[in-house]
Amino acid sequence: MPVILVQNPPASAANLAESLVGHLIGRAGLDLTLVGRFDSLADDSTDRMTLDSITVPSAVLDWRSEPEMLDVLAAIEFHGSRCPHQLDPDGPFAPGQSPRRLFLFDLTKHNDVEKIIAELDRLRASLSVKTVSLGALGSGGSTTIKPAANKDAANRDVKATARPVPVTAPRQPAPVAAASPRSDENLDSLIDQLDDLDV
Repeated sequence: MPVILVQNPPASAANLAESLVGHLIGRAGLDLTLVGRFDSLADDSTDRMTLDSITVPSAVLDWRSEPEMLDVLAAIEFHGSRCPHQLDPDGPFAPGQSPRRLFLFDLTKHNDVEKIIAELDRLRASLSVKTVSLGALGSGGSTTIKPAANKDAANRDVKATARPVPVTAPRQPAPVAAASPRSDENLDSLIDQLDDLDV
């Protein structure tokens, strides 16, 4: 899950910003992207191109309120639907506005790094697709269950489809006939057959 962290903390929150970066860099399943202030990004800037490439549900961490974040993101045409989560439970989910889901974190209200990281991990886990294989050794097949939709903050139903995977039993080797005992008679017969081939 992309985590977009705006790099303009107030002086009093510089330690929080450093700690968040330290915890998020290289964290499995969370892709940290550092950007400048949204309202200061030029159309041809690297930050704008990076944001334009993000089309999946994302977390946005900024030093302003959630409604202000939505306004400034809309101004740079990074549209998304604000989705509620444990640190923004009152976030109105409005899926009709944009297909991109945004989990907004107002860092002026939340300064506990452990809680922020725990919530990001929880959101990542809720968005991940899980595949479970069922089957016993020696059975004729196995079944794979794969969710057709991710469970999100709107608590959509997760649909599962089962598809049997055929397993072919290994082929048994054909029995080998017992070798006939060596004899001069057999050797003579083979020589005669070679002569008949006229090679």
